[in-house]
Amino acid sequence: MLNRFFILAIVLIALVRGDKKSKHPNVVVLLADDLGIGDLGCYGNNTINTPNIDKLASEGVRLTHHLSAASICTPSRAALLTGRYPARYGLVGEDGTPGLILHVSSRASLPLTEITLGRALEAANYTTAAVGKWHLGMNCALLGRDCDGPKKHGFQHFYGIPTTLMHEYRGNHPFWIIDFNQPLHQALIGSWLISVLTLLYFGRKMEFQWMTILFFGICLSFFFLISWFFSTHFQFHTQRWWKVSPWMDQFMNGLLMHDDQVIEQPLQLDGLMQNLVSFSVKFIADHAHGDGPFFLYHSFGHVHTPMFTHPSMAGKSRHGRYGDNVEEMDAGVGAIMAALTEHNLDETTIVYFLSDHGGHLECVDNEGHRVGGHNGLYKGGKGQGASEGAIRVPGIYRWKGHIPSSVSIHEPTSLLDMLPTILELANLPQIHDLLPNLPEREIDGVSIASLLMRGEPQTARVFIHHCRQSIHAVRWAKDGHVYKMFIKKHKYPEGSHQCGWGILTLCSCFGEFVADLTDKPLLFDLSSDPYEDDPISSATEE
Repeated sequence: MLNRFFILAIVLIALVRGDKKSKHPNVVVLLADDLGIGDLGCYGNNTINTPNIDKLASEGVRLTHHLSAASICTPSRAALLTGRYPARYGLVGEDGTPGLILHVSSRASLPLTEITLGRALEAANYTTAAVGKWHLGMNCALLGRDCDGPKKHGFQHFYGIPTTLMHEYRGNHPFWIIDFNQPLHQALIGSWLISVLTLLYFGRKMEFQWMTILFFGICLSFFFLISWFFSTHFQFHTQRWWKVSPWMDQFMNGLLMHDDQVIEQPLQLDGLMQNLVSFSVKFIADHAHGDGPFFLYHSFGHVHTPMFTHPSMAGKSRHGRYGDNVEEMDAGVGAIMAALTEHNLDETTIVYFLSDHGGHLECVDNEGHRVGGHNGLYKGGKGQGASEGAIRVPGIYRWKGHIPSSVSIHEPTSLLDMLPTILELANLPQIHDLLPNLPEREIDGVSIASLLMRGEPQTARVFIHHCRQSIHAVRWAKDGHVYKMFIKKHKYPEGSHQCGWGILTLCSCFGEFVADLTDKPLLFDLSSDPYEDDPISSATEE
């Protein structure tokens, strides 16, 4: 009798522990970089192989009208993690700047007063990790100490790159490079020559010893060398698109970090994707059977330039280096999904796959080959404010046994919705209840949990599309119609929807490429005209 009672007690304890463990699901967010909505098989591409992402879509819900909150990386990622438009807290840049965080040492960063999904889930006793590209500022202290940006936003573990990928990270660049086309370099070299000649002239006129002249010459040269080095390489506290030495950009910003420690400098691109995925796979294995759930935010460096691919994956696709990049990223998605299956986590893990914004149309590599994404038939691309190709992105939710499979939803949704949606799906309170000691703030995203799980239609909804702080367009979804009104709109060369070609060419969302339509806005009904070909006449009732 005692043995039976003991066995029954063990069973009850196991049931209680199992119920406690299964109460809240794990969360895995897979974020692609610069991936166009037309680059995936599940969104209509039949020339690039993406079997793992296609399988993810077949096992979950595919969002066909999924929107980014910005057309470039930093503000889009800020919106994803906070559920709030980045214009609310200034992480959008100023007119005349790229609106991106370009340097590890930049003062610009996601404000610590903002609540990220990582911080919310940490408060709900999740183990949290950010892997891959961060690009939201590192919050470094004086002299580069305590550069632990992700850890200040609720991620207990960080393994990745602090900023973004740049062309300068590929290849070996000489330390001593001088660009004679730069006015700064011209001024420094000219000043040095004048100073040395002046020293020689007056030194001999005043009959200084040659050793004295040599000493002062060396001091002058050292002073100008230091001036050149710091003014050219160390662009502290700025976001401006100033050209810096490729060597120093590669060395100072091309870092791989584990928590707040630099573990690789300069960054080695070939094999980086596999390195990051390996960390995520190990993180899943280490926490698959822990005491509580985990949150993995895996942000791929792909498919951002400079299009690096491991030699084992290079040359396999039909679309050159860009296609190789997409297919390599798909393999990374497959490895992470396989890890979930291996540890029997498919039915206890919410997976959300998306891209931060549309593909980069104008980009070419050093050989002149196109290495930009494909945004389907939508006009425009990365950087182009409210252009549909800039902000219409792939979005897939999968949670086996809870979210239906092989379903497509055509209602407008946004990556702003991630935070409230994940919290509701995970049966957690919203952030004001999870973190009651923090001031309340308005969340711009809404929970689409009922739309995902039961297909319940949303109420009327408005989406705002920004360029920096300016509003370029507004989208209104109501009664089966989706209207989009442009207040400012890109103008392109005849027969094109991009701004030329080049390694660093990117359509700006202000200045000469933008037409101000404030006095006569353009209105489209995207329900019947998804590619914005026929604006609605201002004479109609609509």
